[in-house]
Amino acid sequence: MKGPSTALLAWLALAGNTVVILQGAIVRGTGSGAGCGSHWPTCNGTIVPIDPSLNTVIEFSHRLLSGAVLVLGAWLLVRGLRARKERPGLAAYAALSFGFLVLEALIGAATVLLGLTGDNTSIARGVWVAAHLVNSLLLIGALAGAVVYARRDPPGYPLRLGAQANLAAALAVGLGAMLLVMFTGGIAAMGNTIFPSESLADGFRADFDPNSHLLIRLRVLHPLIAIGAGTYLFVSLGLAWWLKPVPAARRTAQLLLVVYLAQLVIGVANLAFLAPLAVQVLHLSVAVAAYALLSAASIQILGGQQVPSAVPRGALVGSAGR
Repeated sequence: MKGPSTALLAWLALAGNTVVILQGAIVRGTGSGAGCGSHWPTCNGTIVPIDPSLNTVIEFSHRLLSGAVLVLGAWLLVRGLRARKERPGLAAYAALSFGFLVLEALIGAATVLLGLTGDNTSIARGVWVAAHLVNSLLLIGALAGAVVYARRDPPGYPLRLGAQANLAAALAVGLGAMLLVMFTGGIAAMGNTIFPSESLADGFRADFDPNSHLLIRLRVLHPLIAIGAGTYLFVSLGLAWWLKPVPAARRTAQLLLVVYLAQLVIGVANLAFLAPLAVQVLHLSVAVAAYALLSAASIQILGGQQVPSAVPRGALVGSAGR
């Protein structure tokens, strides 16, 4: 039995880790992070919990799925290493994603062992959760790269960033801006979860009250940074197309812009309805999709061939098209 194709395996790893990230939001939103107590890797001191509570079921199922995607990541890495001569890009991104997977598991373990779950309302917990989300996005970005290089018509590798420095810098800033959006989103989510508001007006007052908890006062940064990052994405992707028009990346970039616009609408709904868990999970799922699309589009642009009839960009793009 040969198992799934490498392309399907890469997609399964990407989809599986997306589910794990969303499951993590449910763990946080339901207060189930302490469902297995302060024990790791065991759950309340046992391998399989007996007569578990709902919180234990939620937390334990999250751990089980996290273990499953770690196995998928290792499988993808083996496939990538076997094909490293023919597909060096796949091997590189499979290795990178596996590294982030291991780090993700370690962060999850530390979250439990350090007591950064349950009723913990410290600033450290908010920062830790936000940093965890950033690592999750880096993992998604690496897996998106693996998906791109697992296709039959992958872009060139290595990406020759030095030869197209202006283009690489414009795309790197976009990726960094989205990581910042996720970080502030993690802070906002923790503030909304630990200190829920009774009304939108009460929430705004708490945001600007100097006596409010820092996690509350920081959450106002998220929508402002998200709007700024969205504006930059529109400009930077237009600039990227002008510098190096790569037909293979056009549909990915267009889909990214549609997804990000939808994300802004969902973000407004999340704010208006006082961040119910269902909307938070939807908001996070679209954020993950946006980062995966941006990562894929960046790789396709940097490694792809521009349209032959394009006018050379000279000093701006250097040898990007060569």
